[in-house]
Amino acid sequence: MLDFRLAAHTNTLSSMQGSALFADRPYQYALSGRVNGTPFRDDTLSDLRLADEGGEMVIRGQFDNAGLILTRHLRNIGNGIEEILTLRNPGTFTVEIDRIEIGYVASLETRKDWRLIAIPFRVQLDGSVHDYSGQDLIDGAFHNAVYSDKTRPEPPLTEEGILRSEAWKWGIGNEGLVIIKYNNTDIELSVAAPIKHEGEWRLRFGGAGFALYGEPSAVRVLRPGAEYTFGVTAYIPYQGGISDAYEIYRNYIDRRGHGFSIDYDPPINWNELYDVGWYHSDPVKLRQFYTREALLKEAEKARAIGCDLLYLDPGWEVIEGITLWDQARLGPVDEFIRTLKEQYGLDLGYRTILRTYRDYWPRRYMVKHADRESGPIEFYPAGGPDGWEPCLANREFWEEKLRRILAISRHGVRFMMFDEMDWRGPCHDPSHGHSVPSTPIEHIRAVYALAREVRRQCPGLTAEVHDPVWPWAVSVYVPTYFGQGFGEQGSYEENWGFEYMWDCLNDLRSGRALALYYYALGCNVPLYLHITMAADNDACVFFWWTASTVRHIGIGGKTSNKTIEPAGGLPPYDPEVRFAAYQSAIRTYKRLKPFFARGRFHGIAEHIHLHTLPGVSGGVINVFNLTDAEQHMVFRVPLSRLSTTRLLPVKGAKAVWDDEAVTFSLSLPGMTPALIEVGEL
Repeated sequence: MLDFRLAAHTNTLSSMQGSALFADRPYQYALSGRVNGTPFRDDTLSDLRLADEGGEMVIRGQFDNAGLILTRHLRNIGNGIEEILTLRNPGTFTVEIDRIEIGYVASLETRKDWRLIAIPFRVQLDGSVHDYSGQDLIDGAFHNAVYSDKTRPEPPLTEEGILRSEAWKWGIGNEGLVIIKYNNTDIELSVAAPIKHEGEWRLRFGGAGFALYGEPSAVRVLRPGAEYTFGVTAYIPYQGGISDAYEIYRNYIDRRGHGFSIDYDPPINWNELYDVGWYHSDPVKLRQFYTREALLKEAEKARAIGCDLLYLDPGWEVIEGITLWDQARLGPVDEFIRTLKEQYGLDLGYRTILRTYRDYWPRRYMVKHADRESGPIEFYPAGGPDGWEPCLANREFWEEKLRRILAISRHGVRFMMFDEMDWRGPCHDPSHGHSVPSTPIEHIRAVYALAREVRRQCPGLTAEVHDPVWPWAVSVYVPTYFGQGFGEQGSYEENWGFEYMWDCLNDLRSGRALALYYYALGCNVPLYLHITMAADNDACVFFWWTASTVRHIGIGGKTSNKTIEPAGGLPPYDPEVRFAAYQSAIRTYKRLKPFFARGRFHGIAEHIHLHTLPGVSGGVINVFNLTDAEQHMVFRVPLSRLSTTRLLPVKGAKAVWDDEAVTFSLSLPGMTPALIEVGEL
C-alpha cells in the first residue's frame, strides 16, 4: 500500500513497506509566464502550509512572482493515492502561463535500470516503442509520436524535453507504480520530464504540465479571480509486470464509465469500399461505378459471408463531405435501407466527414486562417486540390451538418463513422462564436456534441468517432477515454482502430499493429476497424489479429479495387479461395463472438492473447506466428486466468495441466494464426 510522507519542502512517494521508493527528491513546484505582460519565473512555493481536511492531506502555497495560489489535495484510494491540483489567481492582473513544472521527483542516477513505459501505447500507431530505461532518459533517447500536417497551420508544441501519455508504468522488475492522469473535461496527459538539477539527472512525474498544443489550454490564461482545477492524478502500485500495470489503468477508466456495455454486441460490417473503389467526388466515375446495383452486389457478398451490416464509405454523397444522399444514383435512403433489411438481412452504416472535396459551402462556414483566404488544400493529388475546410465550432454550420445527418440517419441507420474530423488549425473568424483564434478543445467539443446529438435523436445508432485533432495515423491527440460512454454517459461509443486497413501484413511484420495489442491490454473502450481480405493471406492472420484486439470488426475486399490498394499493389491471390477462408473464419468468430466483443482481454504475450467471460470457465486463446518460418510455441496460462481449478477440454493445442497453470504447445507455419478453445464453449 502506498503512503505519502510530507515535510515542509520535501515529499517522497514509497510503498508502505518501504521496499520501493518511487520518488526521493523534493517535489517540484515551478511556473513561468507573464503577469500583466511582464515575464516571471517561480521555482518554489512560498508560505507552504499542510493540513488534514476531512481525511485528505491539503498543501497550500504561493508562487510569489506569479501571484498564484496552488492547492494540492491528496487522498487515499484503495492501495494508492489521488492528487488534485488547483491554481487560483487572487490578484488584479491577468497571468499567462507558458510552462508548468509540478510533480514528484526521483533520482535517475540510482534508477538507471528502472523503466518508464507508456500506457496504453507502449507501441504507438506509427510503430515507435515508448519504453525507456532510466539511462535512456538520462541520454535523451526518448521522443513523443507527433502527427503533423503541413497543409494546416499548427500551434507550437509545448512538450520539448518531456514525455506524455495517458498513464505510465514506472518501476523495476515486477514492482512499480502506475501513474494515471484522468481529465474528462479538458485535454490533459500525464507528463514525465527528465531534468538535471544540482548536477544530478532526475525524473519529474505526476503533478501537472503542458503537452501537445499547450494542453490543458484552459489554464494558459488566468484572469483576476479565476481558478483552474487540473485532472486527477492517481498513483497506484503494481506487482507482476506490464500486464498488471496495464490492467490497473484499464480498471481505473472502466470505473469511470469508459468501456463497453454489458449487452454490447456490435454488427459485423461489410465495407463496400474495397471492391467498389474510391472516386473522390468525380461525378462521371460515381455514376459508372458507385451505383445502387453495385452496392446491392456488395450486400449479397455481405450476406454470403455472414456479415450483419453494409457500411458505405466515400461515394454515397452527391459530393464527398456535403452529407447529401445521392438519390439520383442510389434511390431514396429509406427505400435502400428497407431493401437491405428485407432482401439481405442487413442493416446500414455510413461515414460522414467534415471537410469537402469540392467548393460547395458558403464562405462564412469556412475556417478563416490568419495568413490566407479560405481555399482548397491538396489532400489527395489524384483527386485535385479539393480540400475545403468548414469550421465545426461555427454554430450555424454545426446545425446544418446535424440537420443533414439526421435526414439520413433517422431512417434506421445502425452505425456511423465520424471520419476526417481532424482540426484544421485555429480559426480567426469572430462571427463563428468561438474564441479568436479558436482552440483545439472547442473543435473537439463540437465534434463530440455532434455525435451525441445524432445518437440522442437516433436511438439504436452506434457512433465511432475518429480523433478530432490528429487523424489516428501516427499518434492520438485526445485521450482514448475522452467523452466516451454508452447511453447518456458519453458522446460516442467507439474509437477508430487506427489506419491498419490498407497494408495489414506489413503492419504486422513491422510491429506497427502491436498498437492494437497494447490498446486492448490497457483500454476497454471498443475499437472499430475494417480490413480487406485482399491484403490478408489465406490463413486469415490479420483477420484473427483484428478479431482478437478489436471489439467491432468490418471486412471487405473479395476482388479488391486498384483505387484503394497500396502504390505497389497487392500480392496475387485467388478471390474464391480467400473468400471461402474468410467465410469459415466468420463462422468460427460468430460462434465465439461474446469472448471477442465483450470478453476480458489478457495479454499472455504480445502474440498470445486470452479472452475470458465472467462466470465461464476456460476461454479462447489466439496465438500468432508473425515470422516467415515455422515456430514451435510453448506457453503457460495460470488457472486463475481460466477461472478453473479442474481439467477442462482443450481444442487446438496440446495441454499439460498442473496445480497452478496449463502449459500449451503447438507448431505454427509462418504468418499463421491459431485458435485454442479451453472448456465447453
